[in-house]
Amino acid sequence: MIQSHKTTMNSTQAYLDQYYLNQTQFALHCELSPQDIEELVDAQLIPAPSYQVSDSRQCKSVVFGELTDPDSVEELKAGIYFHPAAATWTRYAFNTLQRHPENEAQAIVKRRFAEEFMQALAIKNNSTYRLKDCFDENGSAIATGITQRVNTNWQHFLNGVFSLCVAKPDSIANIVHKEILQEKLSAITNNGIRVDYQNEDLAALKKLIDDYADSTMPFSPLEYPRSSRKRLVEDLRKTLSVL
Repeated sequence: MIQSHKTTMNSTQAYLDQYYLNQTQFALHCELSPQDIEELVDAQLIPAPSYQVSDSRQCKSVVFGELTDPDSVEELKAGIYFHPAAATWTRYAFNTLQRHPENEAQAIVKRRFAEEFMQALAIKNNSTYRLKDCFDENGSAIATGITQRVNTNWQHFLNGVFSLCVAKPDSIANIVHKEILQEKLSAITNNGIRVDYQNEDLAALKKLIDDYADSTMPFSPLEYPRSSRKRLVEDLRKTLSVL
């Protein structure tokens, strides 16, 4: 299980080595070639790498941008880094591309993403958090809201955002699970800045925090202080511990 709070990694490279694979390693993990991975990324069929380390040892995070780590810059290994759990989708996309022209493969892959994303949204609306932009009070779908969410999150998916922040991005359902937990937790806590919880069910709130912690990555040492994980897990737990 992913660590339930702040990563103990003392360098960005140590974090990458523990949680990610470079392109060659990822290709082997997928039983494909590095060129296959490059072609799938270029065709926008799979998530792009979540981290890139240049030949000059500058690390770039798809979410947080340049990560300046002067104390351990010498340790950084040039390359691009993928979450190993993305292998499931990568093999599916590769097989689709083998059977269809690129433009058809793109449509097929996006359609599967949209279908699975919509199904997961419906489940979360019923079980976890009311999604007023996507479903009315009777649970009927609101097409415009769902379409907007699908399109926005498809781009996040392709950019490698979810492979950076979701602990187990091996399914669209897991991605939606993490995103909706974060949405609910952010709403209840005013994005982590609320301090008065006297009228809240604290046991339920702590359970929500635990569930969110299990669903999100620990983040690299340079990202963690700015991450939603710190704000919505560590900081919130400290706030609740004094109540």
